[in-house]
Amino acid sequence: MLVRIWVTLNMKRAISKIRYCYLQKTLRFSLFAFLLVSIVFSSLPRNAFGDGFAMENLPPASVGNRQVQLFIKLNPTILYSNSGVQPSIFFRWFDANNNQTLQHISFFLTITKHNKLLFRELLHTHTGILNMDITPTNSSTWTVYADREPVLNGWVPDNDDDPIDVIGPIFNEGGLYHFNMQMFSIDTDNNIFDTTDNPQSVPSFDAYLSVGDVSNHDLTYDGHTYNSTVISYYDKINNDFKFDPSKLQLSYSMPFDWNMTRISNQPIFVHEEIHMPKAFKQLTNSPTYLATMNGYKITGRRLIVDPYTSGSSVIAHILLNKIDIQTIAKQMPSGADTMNFTLAPATPDVKTANSALTDFGGWGVKLGWNPTQITSNSVNNLKLSFFDAFTEQPVNGDVNYNLKLLDNTGGTILSKVGLTAKGGIDTQALNLPGNGIYSILLNITSIQSPTGLLDTSRIGVARGNLVIPSTVTADRGVVAISQENQSGTQATQPTGNQTVSNQTTTTSQISIPAWVKNNAKWWSENSIDDSTFASGIQYMIKQGIIQIPATTQGQASPGVQIPQWVKTNAGWWANGQIDDQTFVAGIQYLIKIGIITV
Repeated sequence: MLVRIWVTLNMKRAISKIRYCYLQKTLRFSLFAFLLVSIVFSSLPRNAFGDGFAMENLPPASVGNRQVQLFIKLNPTILYSNSGVQPSIFFRWFDANNNQTLQHISFFLTITKHNKLLFRELLHTHTGILNMDITPTNSSTWTVYADREPVLNGWVPDNDDDPIDVIGPIFNEGGLYHFNMQMFSIDTDNNIFDTTDNPQSVPSFDAYLSVGDVSNHDLTYDGHTYNSTVISYYDKINNDFKFDPSKLQLSYSMPFDWNMTRISNQPIFVHEEIHMPKAFKQLTNSPTYLATMNGYKITGRRLIVDPYTSGSSVIAHILLNKIDIQTIAKQMPSGADTMNFTLAPATPDVKTANSALTDFGGWGVKLGWNPTQITSNSVNNLKLSFFDAFTEQPVNGDVNYNLKLLDNTGGTILSKVGLTAKGGIDTQALNLPGNGIYSILLNITSIQSPTGLLDTSRIGVARGNLVIPSTVTADRGVVAISQENQSGTQATQPTGNQTVSNQTTTTSQISIPAWVKNNAKWWSENSIDDSTFASGIQYMIKQGIIQIPATTQGQASPGVQIPQWVKTNAGWWANGQIDDQTFVAGIQYLIKIGIITV
């Protein structure tokens, strides 16, 4: 039970000293005594959230017998720099035990970006709900338009339903914004936390909200110009975007401080989103891509390539969490101050995903295929283990999700909705279709905490590939290209849940008569059908007319449609746009999946 006490002059001076550290010098002091209470406070470990969040339920803090939790939401939910839209922030303080909104909350709100102070003020809400409208500017100062409450002199809305208006350098450019909320009162305006001995012993909450920095870039190829878009959620990219038409490679850099101490002491997540126009078929018809950053391959779940969401673009997501960045940082030379990205089509060799990350929301899922030898028209018991993508720790709660399998045209061939992974783990028996390449989609709709609170603030879609037939292999993590070159062969390159195994292939291992290009051209122009072309290539390989490197033979799969990218490659090869090695990679792929048997 709380008891009102009259404070002494010395106590007032102690409180004044604490407040002076945060408040403006013009603070008014109330003439009546404050009610001071000492409340036991413990904060759960703070997860390194950060990428692209529009809203988030922050981990709770114990205040007496209550679990104080803060819900923070950015509106609009997808915000880009220079969008012309006025953003707003919604705060709701509540007890996670019963979802009841708490009242009379005073809290310091500090907003920073890369340790630069953008905003720091004491705010108050009588109702436990607060809206803050933001007008972004390029100035270095901020201005608040609101009323003052009489106890701590915090900013309060003129009316409970009104917003607090802020003009300042918030969300004026792309990148990751750090919101820190320190709670100073609860239940009544003058019921404040006793911070006499330790000013930092107040409930503190951290959120990381992203604004995408959008830049448009022209890609010139074979006399045509195509527009691409880069959305960087960590920082604005440098003015060095390049496109190399000979490699079909995009490259650019982004400022980054590689100091190990800084990386260790704060949450970090890098999300780069690259939109490539589907009209640029030479670039986007590839089933696999290779991305690098500072000499490291972006492998496995760290690269998501999505050809379905947009009708006009293929979207590549590069996702690097703190663990990935720490691994790379250990090898960065002194003075390094950028992340240098490249993205290009890779040698086709799609493999089945063993894990996937959501495009937004910050979740991941490990895919435990059982058996690991995946065959057509069989049952596979897929174990799904959900985890936090930023910390790679298991989900603490039940995950509600939907599951889909799509064919290579984006059509749905299997759909399961309303699924729940109890404790973050679930197993689904999947009736697998015939041989081919499929996409698996996992749509996370909510997380239910152990207390029963339903959290819909972190939702997203995880995507991966399912190749039938195939053998599932392990994720190697981030691998330095130099390490692979020293071994004499290039290691497995998972790209966006697609694994590319680039074995050394020399032109001396390849022999193709020039007249075969006529067949390839006729096929690319639909003058001959798939089966005629495949059987012709098959016959010429068996007779030694065409010689290619030794290739593992896949299970025969008659009647399966040849992927469009193979036909596209054949047309480019016939016209001299790609070399023999690239064309042969497509033939090897048809052998591996059993369309051609030799």
